[in-house]
Amino acid sequence: MLRTRHPTSPGSPNIRFWPTSGPGAGYAEYTAASEDGGSVGAVVDWSLYPDIAHASSLRLALRSEFDQAGYDLDVLLPAAPGWRDVGAVVRNEDRNVDVVMGSQERVFTMQFWAPHGLHLASGSTSELAAVGGSIHLWLGGALLRDLNAAWPFVQFSPWAEACERGKGIEYTWQRYVTNAQHAPHLTALHSFLAAAIREPRLRALYPFTSIGTLGFRPTVHHKRSIGLWVQPLGDGRYRVRGPGPREVGAADAAGSVELALTVLDALTDV
Repeated sequence: MLRTRHPTSPGSPNIRFWPTSGPGAGYAEYTAASEDGGSVGAVVDWSLYPDIAHASSLRLALRSEFDQAGYDLDVLLPAAPGWRDVGAVVRNEDRNVDVVMGSQERVFTMQFWAPHGLHLASGSTSELAAVGGSIHLWLGGALLRDLNAAWPFVQFSPWAEACERGKGIEYTWQRYVTNAQHAPHLTALHSFLAAAIREPRLRALYPFTSIGTLGFRPTVHHKRSIGLWVQPLGDGRYRVRGPGPREVGAADAAGSVELALTVLDALTDV
C-alpha cells in the first residue's frame, strides 16, 4: 500500500484531493512513498479509476487482472519513477507492452513493442480487461492483424506490418522513392534516392531522414546511423559526408551514389 504524507479522502485510500476550481478541479494530487521505495508524484483524476485506486497502483491492478484471467504474466515498474503508480510494463523474452493512465479521462494508453525495441502498434482503451487481454495476445506471439482483429482499438501502420514480415527496409525505400505525400524533404532527395535504390549495397540499408538530410542504419532495429549522410544542395546536386561528419564531396545523383559507395568502403562494419 502507498503511505501518503497527506490525509486521505473517503473511498480513495492514500490519495489527497485538491478542492480547487478551474482545470484542476476534482483531480487527485499525491506525493507518496511506494512499497518499492522512492517517492512518486502524479496528477490524475482518481475518481475515474476506482479499480486502480483500490489496488493502489496500475501495476498491482494489472497483476490482479492477470491472476483472475489465468495469464502467467508478471507486471514490472516503468523506468520513470514518476510513473510508478500510473504506469506499467509487461514483457517476455521477445516482446513487451507499456501502459500509462490518462490524467483527464479514463484511458489506458498502450504501446506494443517487438524484439530489439521496435515499436509496432499503439492503442487506447478505457477497459482494464481489454488492456490485459491485448497484452496477453501480443506477448503470446500474435501477428499485428490478429491483434487488431481481436482488439480493434490497437492500431498499426503499413510500415509496422512490413517490419513484421521482415520487409521494413524494402518498404521504406519504396515509400521514399514514391513519395506519395509529396513531402518536401523527400522531393529534394528524389534524384539521389531513385539512383541509390538501384545500388544493392545502399538498398540493403535502412534509410531515414533528419532535418532534410538522408542517413542510413544497418537495420530497422538500429538507432544509430552508420555514418553516411547525403544532403541535398538543390538543382539535383548532393553533398556526401562520411564516415561521420567528414565531407567526401558533392555531385549529381549518379556521382553522389558513387561517393556514398566510397564511404561504405571506408566503413568496416557495413
